[in-house]
Amino acid sequence: MDISPQSFVSVNIILADVLALVDDSSFKLRSEGWYKSQIQQSLEELSFDTFFNRINKSFEIPKKLRLELPKGAFNLRQVYLFNGDDCNIQSKVNVWHKNHFINSKSGKGYVARDSWGNQDDLFHIQRTHGREDKIRGGEPNGLYYYSMQNGEVMLSESCLARERIMLVYNGLITDIGEEPIIPQFFRQYVKDWISVKALEAKSTTKVATNEYSHWIGLLRKYEMELKDPYEGSAIKAERRVKVLNDKQRQDLKEYWSKLNH
Repeated sequence: MDISPQSFVSVNIILADVLALVDDSSFKLRSEGWYKSQIQQSLEELSFDTFFNRINKSFEIPKKLRLELPKGAFNLRQVYLFNGDDCNIQSKVNVWHKNHFINSKSGKGYVARDSWGNQDDLFHIQRTHGREDKIRGGEPNGLYYYSMQNGEVMLSESCLARERIMLVYNGLITDIGEEPIIPQFFRQYVKDWISVKALEAKSTTKVATNEYSHWIGLLRKYEMELKDPYEGSAIKAERRVKVLNDKQRQDLKEYWSKLNH
């Protein structure tokens, strides 16, 4: 599937279709901001459902060993440490996830359910060569680990042995500016999504009985076009995401990033 600047549609194009459908060109039913918000939410849902947008960013290792996730980030996939810069990565190491690990806000010391050196804990055991032994001694050398809490990546003190950290995560499609630009292959999905939301609002307004039947009929129609498990626009959008190769995904992200300038 090829992607070009001509393969995108604007918010106004989507709105032109939907506003005519629900007879709300003057924004009496809902404000223009509400409609734009629904468009953004439709793309956010697609981000969560498909993991469409994969991002990697690097940062200097914070001295306090706590790093806030970037805006719009979710589903942290990998964490790496390295020396050098993004163009010259040296001494790369993997950072492992450690359950129940919480470091202090100063970066000195931590608590965890399974800490090294807590041999006085009778319940703390490890399995070694098929047998269970009480953990003794200090933390192994060359082990780097992290955990997550309230949107922060908490790092072990050993991570200070490297200069930079790289996070690999999924991000929201819509985190590109005030108004989203919609890939054409998502157009029908976005249109159906916002049509359903607008028709739901329309069907709750005070209208004559015959008008109510009309709006409810349209609502059911667009709900089916959106949610049909085989041919609905939502499942089609997910299928289209899956056929994009890595280069096409990268080209799309680069095009999106230019929209902020």
